[in-house]
Amino acid sequence: MSKEEIKKFIDASGINEPASVEEFKKAVKDAYKDRTRQIYFIWKKLKELYPEVDANKVIREGSWDFGLYQGQMIAKKYGAENIGPKEALLGQTSRGGLLVFEQEIVELEDNKSVKIFNCCPHVEALTELGLNKEEIKMFCRDMLGHCDYAICHPFPNVEIDFPTTIADGEGKGCAMTITRKNK
Repeated sequence: MSKEEIKKFIDASGINEPASVEEFKKAVKDAYKDRTRQIYFIWKKLKELYPEVDANKVIREGSWDFGLYQGQMIAKKYGAENIGPKEALLGQTSRGGLLVFEQEIVELEDNKSVKIFNCCPHVEALTELGLNKEEIKMFCRDMLGHCDYAICHPFPNVEIDFPTTIADGEGKGCAMTITRKNK
């Protein structure tokens, strides 16, 4: 490719132009979906090449470690002892997450905070890959979801739960529910 062709390609890509909200949302959503696809193919290849290995456990533990890393970054920023339900929920809320997961903060209190995810790129990616509803629920509840539980692990004052998830297939959003632990 000549320098002229490279410049023409870069100019046409729009990389030097501000992204619209929809372009930003699509880019972040596609990145989440790609991460899910990558994890799925690693899981599938583990099962194929190493049938004696518990592939679900490998992905579950890797998801846990990823979430724990994220939680430690939040704890470093605020101090683990200072994190209650509000701080834990807001600490894992971003512009990209609000847009892509169509999140709605429905409760933000000192003792309980709840955020509903009305869209899930993980479920969309797994559906596009041809997984059935039970496989998607298993992938979410048994493996990927452990990331969220681990995020709150460094915070001694809170517990996290998901009474419902999109992957459950019941037509409800993911209800991230963070409560203050009773001492």
